[in-house]
Amino acid sequence: MEKLLASIGIALGVFIVIFISAFIGGTCVFLLWPVAIPAMLPGLVASGVIAAKLTWWQAVCLSWLFGLLIKTTSANATSTTEKK
Repeated sequence: MEKLLASIGIALGVFIVIFISAFIGGTCVFLLWPVAIPAMLPGLVASGVIAAKLTWWQAVCLSWLFGLLIKTTSANATSTTEKK
């Protein structure tokens, strides 16, 4: 029973860390997107390829997606260097 409670506690802790990271990262993306993206990529924004504004939820999802991609890429890079 103690192992089960410890496992649930660890899983809950990991979930909370991921949620807080996505919340903070998504909020930063939400605040910076309308300023940075149109300035860096004006042609793509004007043609509609990239959105000029995001909702807060879209920003959180984008932050979470890129976090997963970066984590996967760093894990692959680590495993590749260990094989050499």
